[in-house]
Amino acid sequence: MPLQTPSTAPAESVESVESSLSAREGYRVVLTNRNFLALWIGQIFSQIADRIIFVVFISLIVSHFGPSDRYSSFLYIAFTIPAILLTAIAGVFVDRWPRRAVLVATNLMRAALVALIPWAAEATGGWAIYYVAFLISAATQFFVPAEAATIPTIVSKSSLLTANSLFTTTMMVAVIFGFALGDPLINLFSLKQVHWAITALFLAASLSLAFVQTPPLCVLEEGGRPPATSMKEAFARFGHEIQDGLRYIGDHPIVRNAMLKLATLFSAMVALCILFISFAKTYLFEDPQVAAQKFAYIIAFSGVGMALGAFWVGHSFHHARRGVMVYSGFLSVGLCLVLLTLVRFLSMKGYVLHLPQLLSGWFELASVRFTARMVYTYALSIIMGVGAAFIAIPLQALLQELIPEDKRGKVFGVQFTILSTSSTLPVLVAGLAVEQVGVGAMFLLIGVPMLLLGVLGLYNRLKADKSHVFAANW
Repeated sequence: MPLQTPSTAPAESVESVESSLSAREGYRVVLTNRNFLALWIGQIFSQIADRIIFVVFISLIVSHFGPSDRYSSFLYIAFTIPAILLTAIAGVFVDRWPRRAVLVATNLMRAALVALIPWAAEATGGWAIYYVAFLISAATQFFVPAEAATIPTIVSKSSLLTANSLFTTTMMVAVIFGFALGDPLINLFSLKQVHWAITALFLAASLSLAFVQTPPLCVLEEGGRPPATSMKEAFARFGHEIQDGLRYIGDHPIVRNAMLKLATLFSAMVALCILFISFAKTYLFEDPQVAAQKFAYIIAFSGVGMALGAFWVGHSFHHARRGVMVYSGFLSVGLCLVLLTLVRFLSMKGYVLHLPQLLSGWFELASVRFTARMVYTYALSIIMGVGAAFIAIPLQALLQELIPEDKRGKVFGVQFTILSTSSTLPVLVAGLAVEQVGVGAMFLLIGVPMLLLGVLGLYNRLKADKSHVFAANW
């Protein structure tokens, strides 16, 4: 066995101590980090605002154009186009601009855009809703890679899994609360005034993010070149750096494979958001209008599962083999989708849960009607969410560990572009194909390959040579 050099032994000792500390104290380590705490709180406000604004946009579209699905699909397109066109370019800027400034500015921009929604919608007969959605999404494309690239600069390497699990947990909680709070806020403030509540959330996110202290970035080009002196030269350099990010992904199979797995998960989940509408209309609710409103509960319960799974990963799986976690997640998601096709064999008979009136002086608590099909669906949605967390968190933590600091912005920008692009075609195909073959067949079309990927991946991981360092950890 070769001897360790004195220069490497202390570093390994420090890493070992940090890993041990992270394993013992879990979330306490990252939550006592003031920079991470400020970033995390800013994420909470920003994510909740993002989810509520989507509900408000849908309500505004229905108000102006009626309940046609065509106009709602335009909203998906308005949000997706900036993600495809701008995220990779934004990643290049993120590697050059102070990241705290990017985080604060993007939330201030979104706050200003939200404040303009009612005026813009009335002035253009509703069409400006799509323009504002496009601009909000454009600002988000700068915020997302900046946030992802900031995490590994303010927490230790041993805490990355915990930090990412906490971020994923709050993101899923934001999905739940965002969808759940949208309707009550509209009822409380009215559709014409609810934008002020969302504006306040984005402003609160900006205030929190202003307290994040990030390390300074090197503003010189590789080789010490000064900033570009012309627009043509600037765009040429940006193109070169995007190519650099793509080249890095192409030259590193582990990074490339992790991104492909994330793209597979993301594409499936986005397509399922469309398919759940048809699923609710076909199997859960007799009234199509009620189904169009209640399908969000399936997504919300999936969010509950992801929140539970993210917390579980961050708390208990510091030393687990990440490959086993990822393929177990694919197996769980695929199996749940296959099992959802059996919902038609359950009864549609309704049951009523009478809620206690202990808070009747404060709230009107109506009775809840549910069926065996609803309970079955929501339970599988929770398990599916846990499986998705087991896929996403280890893969994202792996990327943050492997990608060098000076390339994180551009590589994460390319990553989010890949995720957005890979989800566009499945959404369009899912919306058209479900009318031809049915939602059950679509669930099998998505679920069976994911189930097989999980089974084969687990088999290969479990028989891998554990004496190899990478195989032992992955």
